[in-house]
Amino acid sequence: MQFRLYKVSGYEEAILSLRMSKGKFYSWEKAKEIQELVYVMTDNQGRINKHDQYAIKLNLVDSYDNPKITGNYVKDLQEFERLLGLTFNNAMGEFKHHTLMKYIDVAFFTEGLHRGAQDDLDAHAIAFNNRITRFSTRLAEISDTQLSEWYQDKAIPFFEAFKLINQQRIIQGKEEVKLPNGIEIDGNLFTKTPFGYVLEKYAQVPAKNGLAKDVQRGLMPLGLSSNAIWKTDLFNLRYVYKMRSKLTKANPELKLGMEQLADQIEEAIPVFGQYFRKELTDSGSWEHMNKVKTVTSEEFQEYKKLKQAHELRLTYDLPENL
Repeated sequence: MQFRLYKVSGYEEAILSLRMSKGKFYSWEKAKEIQELVYVMTDNQGRINKHDQYAIKLNLVDSYDNPKITGNYVKDLQEFERLLGLTFNNAMGEFKHHTLMKYIDVAFFTEGLHRGAQDDLDAHAIAFNNRITRFSTRLAEISDTQLSEWYQDKAIPFFEAFKLINQQRIIQGKEEVKLPNGIEIDGNLFTKTPFGYVLEKYAQVPAKNGLAKDVQRGLMPLGLSSNAIWKTDLFNLRYVYKMRSKLTKANPELKLGMEQLADQIEEAIPVFGQYFRKELTDSGSWEHMNKVKTVTSEEFQEYKKLKQAHELRLTYDLPENL
């Protein structure tokens, strides 16, 4: 099972949204300058370009008329991070104008995630704005009950168990036990499929019709391995992470996947990435979002008094009991 970060986009829109909201430093020309800066500094996945990639892209833009692009990799990277930093401080820092984060889109794949964990992730479909496309149990060619990696050593589907039983019987010199190809109940014949027995008339329907698969998928276990592509914005993805991180009571495989994704975001997204798992507290420190607790105004005022007293002792080197 893997969560794969596929693409990050919208850096320039996030930067420009701050300028637009402040009513400062915006013009069509400046917007194009920032667009070109983001182009030369990032690759097709939204990750920071290496120096050689930067040099190739630099030759593809008219950087001489762009004051944001100096031709010096280090300086241009610093300028890109400075502009993102201004947006970051307003979006996630002291001001928390989270709308600015919604301009940064994140697309990722889940590969080999079991259907039950997909359901847990689907619970936040509104956060993905319905940008979810799953491996279809109706349209895809699924020939057996392949469980996700997390389930493979924890559960055995019925037909797999039956194969194992017969293997053991052969080793023991015993005759194989045969399952019937059909089961008749009240005059209705149910035909054997890789997932169980289905009414014969559905098993005989051509695959392109869909009915046979519609019936068969009712027998597929929630542990079935499946793939999907997801897309959301950075603000909503942080919310989904908060609800499904390793510090929550979410499905175990989903928690592993969300931590995989968070690791990739921290590495890939400049400025914002290193704080993806964190929130800025009223005390001024960054803490893991699942460890931040709310307090009453009275408790916070008491905290400030204790903090001021502590700072006073440090300033004048006073003992703690004063």
